[in-house]
Amino acid sequence: MSESARTAEPAGCAVAREGQKDVIVFLNVRRTPLEQRAAFFAAHRLGHEVVLIADKAPADLPERLVREVHQLDTFDAAALDATMADIAARNTVAGVVTWSDPGVEAVSRLAARHGLRAPSPAAATVARDKFRMRESLKDRPDLIPRYARVRTWDEAAKAAAEIGYPLILKPVTGNGSKGIYTVHGEDGLRPAFEELHRYVQPSVDRLFTGHDGEILVEEFLTGTEHSVEGWVQGGEVYFAGVTDKTTTPDFHLETGHVFPSALPAEALESVHALTRAVVAAFGIDDCAFHLECMVGPDGRARLVECAARGGGDFITSHLTGLATGVPFCENTLRVATGRAPLPAEGPARYAGLIRVMADRAGILEGIDGLGDALRVAGVEHIAVEREPGQKVAVPPADFVSSAVLAVIATGDSYDAVRASLAAAQQAITIRIGDER
Repeated sequence: MSESARTAEPAGCAVAREGQKDVIVFLNVRRTPLEQRAAFFAAHRLGHEVVLIADKAPADLPERLVREVHQLDTFDAAALDATMADIAARNTVAGVVTWSDPGVEAVSRLAARHGLRAPSPAAATVARDKFRMRESLKDRPDLIPRYARVRTWDEAAKAAAEIGYPLILKPVTGNGSKGIYTVHGEDGLRPAFEELHRYVQPSVDRLFTGHDGEILVEEFLTGTEHSVEGWVQGGEVYFAGVTDKTTTPDFHLETGHVFPSALPAEALESVHALTRAVVAAFGIDDCAFHLECMVGPDGRARLVECAARGGGDFITSHLTGLATGVPFCENTLRVATGRAPLPAEGPARYAGLIRVMADRAGILEGIDGLGDALRVAGVEHIAVEREPGQKVAVPPADFVSSAVLAVIATGDSYDAVRASLAAAQQAITIRIGDER
């Protein structure tokens, strides 16, 4: 691929190779190169090249796998529709997928226009709106927390009084654990509300377009945190498995995962039953899904949210495939192109991830011990997400940059994976200096 394909291009500009057919369109890709490659290689294994539409094309794309790159504002519906029409006029398009929340509704619209497989626009709208998620299940209060959508301080104070403390404030639309506040009492409500209200604006993050100022106030759920990974095709739910999650107690940033879950059989059945009910209520079909839930002390699962796309944070790009032997991204593309997902014969191994986080704001001066961490038995990858010299910050100032790196490990048991991750984390030191 020419250098021009890797740099900024005007809307609709493409770099193409002639005489080739049958492509899969990706609407943006995941944030890290390690996750991106998993998606590109999945397309390759299925015999497809990729046409990438992206707000910003990543550097060093695999040129033998990526046929065209269209760099444009993907929030511009007219430009996006015109670009997709141009791609379809010159290629046989087998499917269209996105790998993160901002593209879910756009992919549904594009698929409907071009006769491709994806969730319906109505289902995609629900899966991008946490208030609508709960409204679609309001006849099943046993599956959801108590909740209210608010836009003003008076509405927030009224909702908090009705729901009770502790409670959660979060954006109505969002992703990546951005903007989640735990409020333990009345004195903490107003500061949290004002900080979050300033954050949920399109001028801060275009993810909030159409939902500016919208906040969800909801019941604080106790128990353990999990996600469910799988696909829906023709109304049938296919489970890849359940992931156990570790999060920070204050802002619920995800710091660790282990797949498959250690939940007992009864709790797993509750999680599966919740998933089937959510998929049916939302109308999700012909896509991957990533459902997050809490399992209470009584073993009952309740919904946190459900996305109509595969999970991020290396769960579906790496953990599920390392554990089961069946690449999740490949099955996602199989479903998007009308093929049944490949089954796994049950988990062959366990896989997990731990994040090394900055504990204060400043300048990342260095990362020590990476070589020692890579030599820990079971460690498969270390993905460095912040480079020395970059600024790091902690919530609520920033919800992303505190994640410095992630360690991925496998093992023959749940405990072996956790031990490998702990040993790798112990070997790594991150050095943060003051801003000058």
